[in-house]
Amino acid sequence: MIDRRDLLRKLSLNGLGLALLPVCDITSALAQTPDGAVGTVSVVEGSATARKGAEPRVLGAGQQVFAGERLQTGGESKLQAALGAATQLYMGANTRVTIDGNLVQRGGIIRLGSGALMFERRDPDPKPEVAIHSPYARLAVRGTSVFAGPSNGVFGVFVSHGEVVVTNPGGSVTLRPGEGTNITRPGAKPTPAAVWGAARINDAMRSVR
Repeated sequence: MIDRRDLLRKLSLNGLGLALLPVCDITSALAQTPDGAVGTVSVVEGSATARKGAEPRVLGAGQQVFAGERLQTGGESKLQAALGAATQLYMGANTRVTIDGNLVQRGGIIRLGSGALMFERRDPDPKPEVAIHSPYARLAVRGTSVFAGPSNGVFGVFVSHGEVVVTNPGGSVTLRPGEGTNITRPGAKPTPAAVWGAARINDAMRSVR
């Protein structure tokens, strides 16, 4: 029988006292690791991969995604990932996305290289702020659901909940629920906020969900 007090003394002398931290503290520390998992794949239709090093790995439901990985879907493919209990990321076909940081705990950046995505956060607290960067514009996302990607022959941004500020060298526009903007080319001025029609909204949602 090992004496508990003797064991604790030995652990302390050997610098292992951290091993006795409560599980919740350890979990919190792991969640804040820069290279830790930032989400879990919920659904893959078609094909999807994640790449951080030389070799890509095939993604399927239940697999984790990590900060700094480039997620990519194939043609006629879609991916859905949970980035916390109240946050979902949807990717359409031929879409490339990189997630920088833990979006749920500290906020961060989603880098949209190509294709279409929808970021959906139903948490009423708009913090931490998340930004979506694309070749067309930067989107400051405040507790919202937003689509960004090809739509009606241009790069479109549409907000179904919350608020998004779309900014690029050409100008800036603030979008509220039901509103969208068009950007004809990278850096071109976003068009004024305008209500999108049902047909256009449905087309955009079908492309990612």
